[in-house]
Amino acid sequence: MIKILGIDHVAINVRDIDKAVEFYTKVIGLNITQREPSKPGIEYFLDCGPSLIGIIQAKDLDANHPFANEGLGANHFSFRVHAKDFDAMIKRLEEHHVKIEFAKKREKSWSLYFYDLDGNKLEITAWPLEDQMPPELCKKGVYNAGTKSWSFSS
Repeated sequence: MIKILGIDHVAINVRDIDKAVEFYTKVIGLNITQREPSKPGIEYFLDCGPSLIGIIQAKDLDANHPFANEGLGANHFSFRVHAKDFDAMIKRLEEHHVKIEFAKKREKSWSLYFYDLDGNKLEITAWPLEDQMPPELCKKGVYNAGTKSWSFSS
């Protein structure tokens, strides 16, 4: 039986490769990999744990098919962070004026949804129980981006 070891890479086409690389490195916090050669102006690969994110300059700027909520095709991809870094990531995105669509802390997983510069839907995920967070920090809640605050349920 062949065993799939994981996701090797996800690649997305972008409108402006330089701005996209800046977003994914300075806002998200990824680094340009040394494992795969970059082709400035054409494509870059960024380290994302053991996987890579490919950022590719779109050739046809009129054709549009971003990761989106509805319809056929891709919906989103998610970056995993340690639960201790989850709230800090919300603050980082807000500092860079990235609109947060939705953030929620569930019993087993925490999710933060937002969009990149080209409208691709992205997520930050944390697994607080797997990350051995103290129970008092694992409350269920919904984030209000307008007030920049959490509403926790009992």
